[in-house]
Amino acid sequence: MAKKNSFFQNVPFALDNALTTLGMNLRMARKRRNLSAQKVADKLGIGVRSVMDAEKGKPTTAISTYMGLLWVYDLLSDMKNLADPMKDMEGIRLAAVRKKRTIKSELDNDF
Repeated sequence: MAKKNSFFQNVPFALDNALTTLGMNLRMARKRRNLSAQKVADKLGIGVRSVMDAEKGKPTTAISTYMGLLWVYDLLSDMKNLADPMKDMEGIRLAAVRKKRTIKSELDNDF
């Protein structure tokens, strides 16, 4: 029997909230396009249960299912800025701090 991942037992609130919202949005997109869950599942080559789980925002659903649904609904172009390294201001700030520390420690070692 596979070991259960404790992360999925205690999903952080922000992640749970984001997945729930994404799921609701995916369901709304499917309904607006007048598509059945079966038709979408067939197009992606997955089971109806996977579509339903994604629409519920289950954290154990594969990211490929979420991305596939976005593709089916032609919503991937809206995702182009997701995880854009040039818009990761926190990451840029942290890298700059590390770089300053490295330069300072190199100077201190010269004396």
